[in-house]
Amino acid sequence: MKKKSMLALLLSTTLFGSLLSGCASPEKDAEGNNSENTPGVETGLPDYLNPVGEYPITKEKIKIKVMGKKDPGGSDWGELEIFKRLAEKTNIELEFELSEGDSFNEQKNIALVGGEYADIILRGADKTDEETYGPQGVFLDLTNLIDQYAPNLKALMEKDPVIKASITSMDGKIYGLPYIFNTSMTQGHLGFFDSQWMKNVGIEKAPTTTDELYEMLKAFKEKDANGNGDLSDEIPFSAVGLNAFQQLLVPAFTGLTGGIGFDVNDAGEVVYIPAMKEYKDFLIYTNKLYKEGLIDPEFTTQTSQQWQAKVKGGLVGIYNASPTVLDPEAAKSEQLSLGPLTSPVNDKKVVRSPFNLYTSKAIITDKAKHPEAAMRLLDMFYATEDKAVDGFSGNTVFVGYEGEHWKYTDDTKAQYEWIDPITGFGDINKLISVNMELPGYLDFTAMPANNPLMEMKVTQVKEKQVPYYRDAYPVNARFTAKESEKGNVIENDLFTYVTLMTTKFIIGEESLDNFDSYIATLDKMGLQELLTIKTDALKRWNESLK
Repeated sequence: MKKKSMLALLLSTTLFGSLLSGCASPEKDAEGNNSENTPGVETGLPDYLNPVGEYPITKEKIKIKVMGKKDPGGSDWGELEIFKRLAEKTNIELEFELSEGDSFNEQKNIALVGGEYADIILRGADKTDEETYGPQGVFLDLTNLIDQYAPNLKALMEKDPVIKASITSMDGKIYGLPYIFNTSMTQGHLGFFDSQWMKNVGIEKAPTTTDELYEMLKAFKEKDANGNGDLSDEIPFSAVGLNAFQQLLVPAFTGLTGGIGFDVNDAGEVVYIPAMKEYKDFLIYTNKLYKEGLIDPEFTTQTSQQWQAKVKGGLVGIYNASPTVLDPEAAKSEQLSLGPLTSPVNDKKVVRSPFNLYTSKAIITDKAKHPEAAMRLLDMFYATEDKAVDGFSGNTVFVGYEGEHWKYTDDTKAQYEWIDPITGFGDINKLISVNMELPGYLDFTAMPANNPLMEMKVTQVKEKQVPYYRDAYPVNARFTAKESEKGNVIENDLFTYVTLMTTKFIIGEESLDNFDSYIATLDKMGLQELLTIKTDALKRWNESLK
């Protein structure tokens, strides 16, 4: 433990020193030269490269080293079909050095501090890495590379200014490439219930207000909602932790979708939702549900596995998950999405817009001898279906090759089915691709055929959620090194305290008479300073969208 602590101290000290010195360091290319002399960026097409749009990408075979973060138990990426095919098509062979989770993060940090890192980093960097190592020249500025060698990504950025704003660093440069995704499975929240439960207790329509929700949950508890003859085994509302409450109930009282975090009100002001007076109304309501046995008393302690067993066992009314977690026989009755609710203190129906853009999913470092080729290869992952090269596009990463691993069921392209021997995404990840979070553009809205539960979910989301989507505080807003250093500490402390106190208020361990004292503690912890930081970042974000 002592050695690990000393290593962490060394890394943090080195990183802090990098932050202080990095802003003055000139950006370097693969050969250590200043960026204005980078081959192919300012001086024209390099000799080793074929023109954009022609294949193979390079005239001769080259190798590019990649440090990647793989999924636990995942396949060696070098054995996956997409990378083998891309190597044949492009003349670029990727040599992978892979590790998982925390192991990857530790190895990445050691490599960056020690200067022993790969040409490309996939799936494992973050915005803090970009702000630290970009200005030093360790991460290449990709702005001109995108302009000259990434027509697919460039087109997406021109179409949607949010993309460019999200990936542009504080110094105005781009150091990382995004993962952008849109699928039929994406949803705003995860509150569903069985329509048969509602019918069994004599309720004709789904609730639209918090009062109506209370009446439905009360009926679930007092009557034989699951129809098994036992009046005492129903759990009206079950979840693991606070996530369900912040998704489903907090918006009903605040009209905002930031959950236990920051948001922007109608006046354009940054607010901290757990410090709003309406948050107390949410706590009073949820405490009432808990006291009357309408919320699973084990929501604070149960594991996901224990909770799922209850849901699959037909004991739970409203469950915080997709209907697809249920056994197939559950499709005999319609699974309904709990639509957005209003309350006595809020008349706006809102659902948080699904998050669909992750930054920093591909980094090209100053070790890269062929940054132009690396960018051209990575740009293939941003191709739309109509721009696919030999069947490869961003969608291929998700589902494999059309006509080989899957196919549309008809010309409407509304549904798809797997082609034997592929039976699902498990096979895709094992044999074909890294299904999620590689850099690229995924736009695949077809639903899997012969999956009634999935069809129910998609239909319900379109009807009950999509019309009420509202953005929260922008996740990809950027912060200066100083803001991050101070703000992260305050925000983490606030989240820990709010989570603890919210739980205590709900289950009655803390009296709601102490709400004012709770607010005062938030201020003592630095809330006002953090609101200033968040406000400044929001102003910069809004400017970047113009």
